[in-house]
Amino acid sequence: MASLTRLGLVTGLASLTLACVSELGDGQARSGSGGSGSGVIGDGDGDGSGGSGVDGSGGSGVIGDGDGDIPFDPTICDTTTAPGRTPLRRLTAPEYNATVRDLLGDTSAPANAFPPPEASVGFLNNADVYTTTDLHAEAWLTAAEKMAADYRAAGNLTLPCMADATACATEFIRDMGKRAFRRPLTEDEVTSYLARFDAGMTDGSFEEGLEWVLERMLQSPHFLYRVETESEGQPAGTVVPLNNYSIATRLSYFLWSTMPDPELLAAADAGQLSTPEQVRLQAERMMGMSEFDATLHSFHAQVLVWDRVYGAPKVAATTPAWDADLQVDMIEEAELFVKSIFDAGGTFSDLLTATHTFVTPRLAQFYGISYPGTGTDFVRVDNVPHRYGLLTQPSILAGHAHPNQSSPVGRGELIRKHLLCTDPPPPPANLVIEIPAVTADTTTRQRFEAHRSEPGCAGCHVLLDPLGMPFENYDEFGRWRDMDGGQTVDASGGLTMIASLGNAVDPAEVPVNGAAELGEQLAAVPEAHDCLLFNWFRYSMGRQEEANDTCTIATLREGFSASGQNLRELLLTIVTSDAFLYRQEQP
Repeated sequence: MASLTRLGLVTGLASLTLACVSELGDGQARSGSGGSGSGVIGDGDGDGSGGSGVDGSGGSGVIGDGDGDIPFDPTICDTTTAPGRTPLRRLTAPEYNATVRDLLGDTSAPANAFPPPEASVGFLNNADVYTTTDLHAEAWLTAAEKMAADYRAAGNLTLPCMADATACATEFIRDMGKRAFRRPLTEDEVTSYLARFDAGMTDGSFEEGLEWVLERMLQSPHFLYRVETESEGQPAGTVVPLNNYSIATRLSYFLWSTMPDPELLAAADAGQLSTPEQVRLQAERMMGMSEFDATLHSFHAQVLVWDRVYGAPKVAATTPAWDADLQVDMIEEAELFVKSIFDAGGTFSDLLTATHTFVTPRLAQFYGISYPGTGTDFVRVDNVPHRYGLLTQPSILAGHAHPNQSSPVGRGELIRKHLLCTDPPPPPANLVIEIPAVTADTTTRQRFEAHRSEPGCAGCHVLLDPLGMPFENYDEFGRWRDMDGGQTVDASGGLTMIASLGNAVDPAEVPVNGAAELGEQLAAVPEAHDCLLFNWFRYSMGRQEEANDTCTIATLREGFSASGQNLRELLLTIVTSDAFLYRQEQP
């Protein structure tokens, strides 16, 4: 675009912050305070940790500072609508890529070149840590220019109504704008974009005028951010219901990681997202479609960090070869396993104890079983030996292991932090961490148990190692083994429930022997139930839970328990909660 000053636009876009932004006139932005939360579960250090429990009546810790000092009166929740804080949320890189794919048919994944995001409380979509810099603005501008040019080059801006340029441009602006902004444009916005079209037409063609329009839409805060204005102008603390378009947007980015589809926008047009029952109906439809797979992958990959298996270095040679093809198969196996549990209406217990999986010929060889298919596709296999739920997937076991030996510490840390939402104390600042050297006549257990007797190590490892030892039957590749270091594997461990790290009890309080028992115990303890719903809440709302979320969390706990820890019901309870259907005006 020859008449567009890149520097001016970049500078203007970079002024956007994680605050309430709205487009004014020809695209200027205004900002207000985004606010920040207090009284969060855990220490909020951005590693996905935090305490468990909500109301002080059970579990580990409460919403607040973790010491149980926030009183909870359940009757308050019966009479009060308390959505908690709603930060302004920017599209994540995967959401941006999926949105331009569905909006424009662009599959180039331009957001992969954007500055990388920061993770907080275990997720990459936490709005409170997102920043907007000159680098972001430059990347958005470059991507918008290229996508608009490509869209025009593909003939998508050559419209049958071009004979009446203004009417045709108006139709395009309303249609594209509604899909790009996830809501109908205001008349002022239509007028502003028509002026943009006219400016593009001055020295160019009809198609170039629309290209100018599309470029600007793709740089608008209303495209880049999920802007909700229902409470704008209201006194701080005012609680208002979201309009149908805001709810449609929340639903689509939570359950699909992309923009609303035509059916969801049509429901918003018809006012059919106005009640919890209507929202639940749409959510059930959306969870039954393939787009839901993206959310299942995104959530579980971040909670379980199974992508660590990509390129994980290993020393020993294997058959099949430890290479990218096998690692990719392992990731897809985990995805298919999770999907199978959700598709079957499964429970948290099913997720941690089911004995089926999905294999290709390579994975069947890895497991030492016969491949039941005829080609190279994934095939479901039931009752796979030594596989007990998601935690014994090789992608997780191999990703949380060393190049030449298993890692009770790494595997235990995964359970402690991401499935129990508690953090061990940090190691001493001057501690030099050395991985025990492998010897032919010692087991991994013996090598790692030695450091638990050291004063500088024991306080942390007493909370991690007993959770990792039950996986000792799985080597650094995630393969089953009966022997290690010439000795029979000892896979005994313990599951510790900690009300606070200052009052940790004996880690053998709940003894377990092997991964199967550990999965069964985890599936049964309230701390793990709480951690799962906290993680889904954080993922759905783009922030950590806070004291003002007490009623919402209590509702999630009650619903999750009443459903027998049904996973789909947990998500349906989230989308019909106060936090999802309402917003509160911030100071």
